[in-house]
Amino acid sequence: MHQKNRNFLPETLLIASIIGCLSVLPILDFEISSGLMLILTLSLFLSFWHGRFAGFVSLTVSALIYTTGRYYFFNFAPDIKSLFNVVSLGALFIYLGGALRAFRENHKNKIMIRYRKASDKKTRLSMISKAQQNIINELEERVTRQKDSLNLLFERINEIDCLDTNISISKLLDTLIHFTSAENISIWVFDPSSNKLKLKMRKGEKQTEKVRDVLDLQDTIEGWVFRNNQLFSMRMTLDYDNLSKLNTENSIICCPVVLDNKIWGVINIESLPFIKYSEYTENLIQIIISLGQPALKKALDFENLLSGDEQNETTGLPQFTQLYRILDKNRYDDSGTFNTSSLIIFDFLEFSELSQHYGYEKILNLQAELLKELSDHNSNSSEIFHYRQDSMMAMYIPHLDYDGCSLFCLQSLEYINSKKWILEGQTISLDVSLGYSSNGTNEKVDPDDLIKRAEYLLEIQKI
Repeated sequence: MHQKNRNFLPETLLIASIIGCLSVLPILDFEISSGLMLILTLSLFLSFWHGRFAGFVSLTVSALIYTTGRYYFFNFAPDIKSLFNVVSLGALFIYLGGALRAFRENHKNKIMIRYRKASDKKTRLSMISKAQQNIINELEERVTRQKDSLNLLFERINEIDCLDTNISISKLLDTLIHFTSAENISIWVFDPSSNKLKLKMRKGEKQTEKVRDVLDLQDTIEGWVFRNNQLFSMRMTLDYDNLSKLNTENSIICCPVVLDNKIWGVINIESLPFIKYSEYTENLIQIIISLGQPALKKALDFENLLSGDEQNETTGLPQFTQLYRILDKNRYDDSGTFNTSSLIIFDFLEFSELSQHYGYEKILNLQAELLKELSDHNSNSSEIFHYRQDSMMAMYIPHLDYDGCSLFCLQSLEYINSKKWILEGQTISLDVSLGYSSNGTNEKVDPDDLIKRAEYLLEIQKI
């Protein structure tokens, strides 16, 4: 109510000023006719509603018309004193009306500014409220549907556990899409022949116009994740300059897939709703991938077994599937007790760099040649195999216990470090890590445990 009364303040001042001035005129003995009074009043109102300029124009034009009309129509010139008094009062009233108009406009502008600020604040609050409501709904959904989500996740993981690699990968991507609402997702695997990542499968609603199927290890986010075995999230580009320089256009969250302690590939979340982007989603992606990795490994092993690729085309040596069969076949003797045997895994740490420089086949043959020379130094009829990765090879030595295997590994490292290899006229030295384990008559170790112990010791050697 107080604000409403203040809005009429300029009009009230105007009316009071007019009445006050007109009441003073008789005292001042001003002789003003009704026509001049009308001109004076009109000028005052025009100055109030349209500004001082309109008031002065109205006063000037009206005074000229009034003077000219009286002279030509009535042959009577107006009283100069009265005309002077009207012009003087008109100028005063016009100034007063302009001042009142300025006060009125200023007051109106302040009201409009307050209104705009209130409107903007209301709009921002509405947007914040809507965003908070969406977050609340998301959190409520996580809590109220947690039990159903766990049951569904269990069912999806069981679907991944099949012996068809393509079906396992497809079910894994479908599970990630369901639980993260990802719009685009892809999985990339390492190709040792080209030393690049190749597209294995892509799923999603939105497909970009330029779809790449080969990625470099050095210049892409997927390559960085593969090289560092570390999760990538878009928020990390704010803290790490090296990541912000890479192409992150199609990478929101990128997670490595590890099989047998080795990075097999990379899963990339290319498009994701903003409300779903959180640390909760990152943790959920890692959990789903971790749960799906054993099933995926089983499918890949079965695929390698069915492919009939029992020997490497480059070296002619048997593959890992043959090694597993040998371990399982030779762990018992004729009496049914466990045989004494040892397994040694060789990991050539600079395989990728050397392959890129000298060629994939040359380095693979160099590895095979080295293990053949080491095998010749042993009199226990050792056998050589390719391991899970191209950079790794294995040696199975029957009738060799743990102490004998440890001594042989020390001798092998000494031989490798002292041996110089020549490729394309250049002398190179090989950086190799060893992991070994043994199966004795006093300890029953099945092939899986034998392999795990050797791989664990290999990882310790790298550290």
